[in-house]
Amino acid sequence: MLLKLAKVLALPVAAVLLVLALRGPVLALLGEPLVQLWRLVNSVPQQFIWGLLAVLGFIVAFSLGRGPRRERREPAPLYSHSRTQIERLTQLILLGETSLWARDVLGRRLRGTAAGLCALREGIDLDQAREEVRVGRWPGHPRVAAVLPPESKLEAINNQGYADALAHALNALERYARGGTPEPN
Repeated sequence: MLLKLAKVLALPVAAVLLVLALRGPVLALLGEPLVQLWRLVNSVPQQFIWGLLAVLGFIVAFSLGRGPRRERREPAPLYSHSRTQIERLTQLILLGETSLWARDVLGRRLRGTAAGLCALREGIDLDQAREEVRVGRWPGHPRVAAVLPPESKLEAINNQGYADALAHALNALERYARGGTPEPN
């Protein structure tokens, strides 16, 4: 608080000190124009000056009274942030058919989601849930666990069956998130 006040007062104090230090040149520079301005203002009738001040006051009050001007909101572009994420995820899924890198990225995302769901539903620590998912003790269903292992174990699923295994794992996680079990009934 005190620092803000010091910052605000620093410029006016510096200006006053500068004027006091350079009194002669400042008086010579500003003295005559200020005297001329005073003579002009003094020669104008008081009603005109008060009227001018009133008009300026109304203009300021009107412009401040409306508040900040609101810009029109443009509709969200077709390629918004979320749409770009969906496109990237779709590309990853398509690449997962042939690319171990894409499978690893998808597996990491699914492992994170599965660990979060497991921790939430089972009431265990998130690190413990990550370990359960990592070693394959959770969810215990082989088709779901086949999509969740680290990259070194991803080669177990052939290229043709990856999309089906991924869809099955997503469905299992969705069932589990809605309160069911990962295994189909």
